[in-house]
Amino acid sequence: MKCPVCKTKPCTPIELEKGLPAASCEACGGHWLSRQHYMAWLEQHGETLPEKPFSEIEFDVRDVQEAKLCTDCSRVLLKFKVGHGLNFSVDHCPGCGGIWLDTNEWHALQDKNLHDEIHKMFSTSWQARVRGEHMAESLKQVYANRFGTEAYGKAVEVRAWLQGQPQKQAILAYLAEDDPYRV
Repeated sequence: MKCPVCKTKPCTPIELEKGLPAASCEACGGHWLSRQHYMAWLEQHGETLPEKPFSEIEFDVRDVQEAKLCTDCSRVLLKFKVGHGLNFSVDHCPGCGGIWLDTNEWHALQDKNLHDEIHKMFSTSWQARVRGEHMAESLKQVYANRFGTEAYGKAVEVRAWLQGQPQKQAILAYLAEDDPYRV
């Protein structure tokens, strides 16, 4: 089996996690998971672990952007964004269901307890949620640029407070007035 990134380097069999056989490229540090092995590991793994916030350990993830071919069936691998605060994509074969993980992607997924949800990342609902996250982050950046970081932070604080107010509409009307005390 040849590495989909290095093209000529062989991938050697390893155990990525107890009971999870994979193939690894020593040259680029990527990992190949067959769908069958991953799904069998999931069944043995048990309940999906709750997602964790980032740890202080940072991984140098190298998300290779070039097109890759499946090591098993030679189809082009499709990229699926991970989201959940991770800024890389996982490569998936639409033919055999195999998964390619670039350098340290497995470790980053493991660090957030998302390694047992890789199969869900290829779903329409997961990808829609990732696009929503991206859109929300983009809008935050637009508002922070428009208002300034400090003013935007204060607006977020006021907005959160306003959400719990029973007189929300009256308060908004008051705030919209140029001079509410002018007669």
